[in-house]
Amino acid sequence: MSLNGNHLYRFGAFNFDAEENVLRRDNKPVSLTPKMLELLRVLISHHGQIVNKNDLMRAVWTDSFVEEGNLTFTIRQLRKALEDDAHHPVYIETVARRGYRFIAEVKEVFAEQQSKNGSSQTSFQNNGFAANHTPKSKKFLIPIFAACALLVGTIIVGSWYARSKSLQTDTPVLAAPFSSEKLSTNGKVFIAVISPDGKNAVYTNSSSGKQSVWLRQLESSNNVEIIPPSDDAYFGLEFSPDANFLYFSRRPRYAEGQTDIYRVSIFGGVPSKIISEAQGWISVSPDGAKISFVRCYYREEENCSLWIADALDGKNERKIASRPRPIRIGDNKISPDGKTVAFAVGQSENQANEFGLSEVEIESGTERELTAQKFFNIKSLAWLPDKNGLLLTASKIPIKNSLIWRVSATTGEVEPLTKDSESYSALSLDKEASRLVSTQVKQDFRLHLFQMENPAAGRVLADATTVAFAPNGKIIFSSIMSGNDEIWSINADGSGQRQLTNNSADESAPVISPADSSIFFASNRTGAVHVWRMNADGSNQTQITQKTGGFPLFTTPDGKWLYYQSGLNRTLWRVAIKDREEQLILNKEKYRFAFSPDGSQVAFSEKQGEERILTIVSLAAGQITKTFHPGDRKARVLDIAWLPDGKSMIYILANNELENNTLWRQPLDGGTPQQITDLGNEEIYQLALTPDGKTFAVVQGGWRHDAVLLKGLK
Repeated sequence: MSLNGNHLYRFGAFNFDAEENVLRRDNKPVSLTPKMLELLRVLISHHGQIVNKNDLMRAVWTDSFVEEGNLTFTIRQLRKALEDDAHHPVYIETVARRGYRFIAEVKEVFAEQQSKNGSSQTSFQNNGFAANHTPKSKKFLIPIFAACALLVGTIIVGSWYARSKSLQTDTPVLAAPFSSEKLSTNGKVFIAVISPDGKNAVYTNSSSGKQSVWLRQLESSNNVEIIPPSDDAYFGLEFSPDANFLYFSRRPRYAEGQTDIYRVSIFGGVPSKIISEAQGWISVSPDGAKISFVRCYYREEENCSLWIADALDGKNERKIASRPRPIRIGDNKISPDGKTVAFAVGQSENQANEFGLSEVEIESGTERELTAQKFFNIKSLAWLPDKNGLLLTASKIPIKNSLIWRVSATTGEVEPLTKDSESYSALSLDKEASRLVSTQVKQDFRLHLFQMENPAAGRVLADATTVAFAPNGKIIFSSIMSGNDEIWSINADGSGQRQLTNNSADESAPVISPADSSIFFASNRTGAVHVWRMNADGSNQTQITQKTGGFPLFTTPDGKWLYYQSGLNRTLWRVAIKDREEQLILNKEKYRFAFSPDGSQVAFSEKQGEERILTIVSLAAGQITKTFHPGDRKARVLDIAWLPDGKSMIYILANNELENNTLWRQPLDGGTPQQITDLGNEEIYQLALTPDGKTFAVVQGGWRHDAVLLKGLK
């Protein structure tokens, strides 16, 4: 049906006034954004019918290019406003792979429903005027209503004009056609910034295991080294407003903990340390007087905090915002007027869109949300020079790539600016916003197979991110080879490769049940990561966890229980596969858990003072049964696997830079750990063993980062 402007539409405890475009509950307005209202209008007008996702996006975002994630986010926000449950809906039902349906009964009520004798049968209050007026009073009110209509029309037009103006800009980089120029191709440029005058770019470069800082003259393409190679690792760069100084954060390459912030003349000299214990994100105020930065001590009550200090020497530090665990604060940028700091804040542990954008006043500490839109992760920010908005690089589920987005500072509207297949990370604008420097990131991880008897002779089988072995010899793995993270199967000789899932969400971490060869995997297709199950051929995909959700780890030999790691805090849980009851098993936050073959014990790595140990816990008793020192007590334990005989474990060690990888065997009778093989310097993502223990797999590779100059985003 089409909604009549002088009607009320009642459903449940709510009234939707089609004329005023307002939703009320108990005669009190419910706060909804314009997009939520428009979405509700479309759903009500087709109540009882399935509305296709594409049709919804065309109807609600008529003149905008948006991703499906915008629709998913708005549906979720609308459900919150209606106090609806996606799993047990009363109002909005999700129809898998198709769209949404408004399932509540909708009653249409006329503004004036006259009885035969002229008395009002139904009435409602509207802007202080009762609906049951006599004909004489109606004549009297005609000019008033006309004036009101004119006023409302003027307001609407004015609001539309203001909104359209807010989305328009004189910013050159937004007005020019898309133009991209590579500034590097070696995959080793992790950070890059452009000078305020747009003439130079400064970037970090890695070579032979050492990092250096370079300056590139953009017109001549001449490159000059300004900080020589060292074992230090760099995490942030920022120009001073006059472009005479460079601020950077770094720490010794093999050290743990946070970084220190330095200041150095762009023409050379000895860097001076101005701030200790900071993360990599730096912002300098337009007058060069203040610097903002982030500290993260990862405490329960204060996970991360945002600070301000004097830019010259780091004095007069002052905390202006903080967040408890698991919320973290990311990139931050001081506004063009120097009065506020915009900062990325949220969490992405459970693969949901829960990262937002806020702003805090430097003097008062007053905060406000810049947009209601949420992202999976926000990597970098840049203010537009007139302070009418920001650019940011962010990924938004189900889109895997990190795009460049524009956020209006007045309306909170968000629109993607890049539509190519690249994933962008760093972001830096010149003073006039005529040029933009960013970094493009590409994932490059591969599945390597090794024989335990001859581990030096490994071979690459496929591009992959996670892997598991099935009892029948099949290898089940996740890969982005299709453009999305999907689950695949392949034979050990490389033949018979087959795609098992096909979804725009992230699908990963497969685990195979020895009881029936079914595959459990992690998917965020519902908006947050949960455990799903499917048959070995990919059929009958079913969601298993409903509450906590996370990443599957192990199924018991009898097939009754599945153990999984919480997506939000990495604690250990289990779920009954038959009745789906979820239970917290071990309240320890660990990166990796490894299960004994019979499922009675679990092993993990933890710190003991300055050293790391391997700990084994009995799941029945919840108590530690054994501890071991790894081959290198200060190295990081990347992953652990239990050998099928239950008498020993294997594990991978690496240094703090995730290099110098070695594979070790630890006898559980307390013997000395033995190094099995050297696995090189590429980053390792996962270790897995075949059921017979004769073959092991390692997912290994890295990320390529290259700088790019953009002169237009239109």
